[in-house]
Amino acid sequence: MMADFQQFFRRAWLLGAACCGLAPAQEFQITRLDPAGKLTFEGIPRAMEYRVEWSAAPGRGDWQREGLGITGVLAAGAGERTVNFSPRPAPCFYRVAAVLGPEGFVVVPAGTFQMGDSFSEAAANERPVHAVEVSAFLLQARETTKAEWDEVYAWALGHGYDFGSPGSGKAAQHPVHSVSWFDAVKWCNARSEMDGLAPCYFTDASHAVVYRTGEFYLTNGQVLWTADGYRLPTEAEWEKAARGGQAGKRFPWVGNLINHSLANYRSVGFYSYELPSGGPSYHPLYANGGIPYTAPVGSFAPNGYGLYDMAGNLWEWCWDLYGDYSPDPVSDPRGPSADADRIVRGGGWDFYAVSCRVAYRTRRFPSLRYTVLGFRTARRL
Repeated sequence: MMADFQQFFRRAWLLGAACCGLAPAQEFQITRLDPAGKLTFEGIPRAMEYRVEWSAAPGRGDWQREGLGITGVLAAGAGERTVNFSPRPAPCFYRVAAVLGPEGFVVVPAGTFQMGDSFSEAAANERPVHAVEVSAFLLQARETTKAEWDEVYAWALGHGYDFGSPGSGKAAQHPVHSVSWFDAVKWCNARSEMDGLAPCYFTDASHAVVYRTGEFYLTNGQVLWTADGYRLPTEAEWEKAARGGQAGKRFPWVGNLINHSLANYRSVGFYSYELPSGGPSYHPLYANGGIPYTAPVGSFAPNGYGLYDMAGNLWEWCWDLYGDYSPDPVSDPRGPSADADRIVRGGGWDFYAVSCRVAYRTRRFPSLRYTVLGFRTARRL
């Protein structure tokens, strides 16, 4: 895993012998510090772990972690984090260091969430609402672009892979579309091998034959879930990530309303939760140049985990076969063992506001290629 340290501050606090003084602000992310032992800092989406450190003489390479009563702070998405610690004798500076995950990915922290439609306003396949525990994982911050697809696709063709389609995209930084589930899964394996990581998908349960060719209806047992390579998110991972740390919300952002300032979708002005967007239409900024009317990835504000386009733009393939929900709590579900269709999530540029809800789920045959179908990748943490 490509991990590194990024040390960041907004304010470094010097606890003087008689008073607390503020050191000169530079590139700092610490936003508040209570000398009694409470430090608040701004989280960043790529952080896998935070480390609070101290020094009586910064600039001499003598930052230390011992003596604060904490060993590490787990990641929990973007936004402010507050940590309690044992203050050191003055004078003392404090800083926060972050262990970063791979470029282009964000950390979705472990936790339990309520999966399904808590508003009871849509299809029965979104209910019952049930408790799902998901382990921490990495998810691509943006949908896979045509440029990313092309780079891996070219490598893969020279290394024993085949695909049913070369993929399409409106431009390099628009999402790749018209790729089947089979091709998305093989592309994940190819990217893993290209980057020197262990592939996740195999055509046998012993994980001896890497999936590179043809259309195989893979099962959960043919996935090496412990591999460090790329894969599609499970449906539960996708919904937890889309919620961005919020509970009981309709959309990935704060609030329960939608319009074209928030997502790329087709407005019809029918739903009670849809704000006016200038009349029934496609998105006015992107309905040009011919179909598909995709937006460049990351054109809208991210959710609480730093993820873009979890509503609208393109439907995204998930790993799971389609199945109905059970009311029972589950941990890291990976879908049923038998069905013909795979789950897609997120809505798209040619679909209505109802499909942009985080609970909305639908199914597609895995060989389908369409201008509203794309994907993003996940990795184990």
